[in-house]
Amino acid sequence: MNLDDANRGTRQAPRLLRQADQVLGMIAALTLTAMVLLTCVDVVGRYFFNQPLTGAFELTEQAMGALVFSSLPLVALRRQHVTVDLFDHLVPTRWRRLQAAIVDLVAAVCTGAIAWRLWAKALEMRANGETTAVLQFVVHPLVFFMATLTFIAVIVMLVLAWLDATGNAPITIE
Repeated sequence: MNLDDANRGTRQAPRLLRQADQVLGMIAALTLTAMVLLTCVDVVGRYFFNQPLTGAFELTEQAMGALVFSSLPLVALRRQHVTVDLFDHLVPTRWRRLQAAIVDLVAAVCTGAIAWRLWAKALEMRANGETTAVLQFVVHPLVFFMATLTFIAVIVMLVLAWLDATGNAPITIE
């Protein structure tokens, strides 16, 4: 690979990040929309027809899990984590990218541990045949989905750490 190929790859990274941002945003938006519709149907059924949606609580619970974990890679990509910047003024400006890379690596390791445990829990749930109480939906596919999205967040964090270390990371995704 020559220098032009390497430069083309670093110029494409922000474009790929923007595309990933759009896809992840769409997943989260669709999940939230489904939750809103579910809640509306349940409320209308409950208060106007005295017939609540059976299993609405279970469905909302599962949708909430899907929403939180659908948003995790998006939050990582947009760098919208909760941060405390008490000591940022002590870090010289020229070291800020290295600091960002180290933070991304630490976050990736911690998030990777969560993803690994989620995956193990999903395997355990599948082996035990766990289902929801009312609707009897199997639970493990949701937990596998959550683990997969957490692994995607880890990949995003590692890519951002690499881009930070090489000086190519965008400060924000627009």
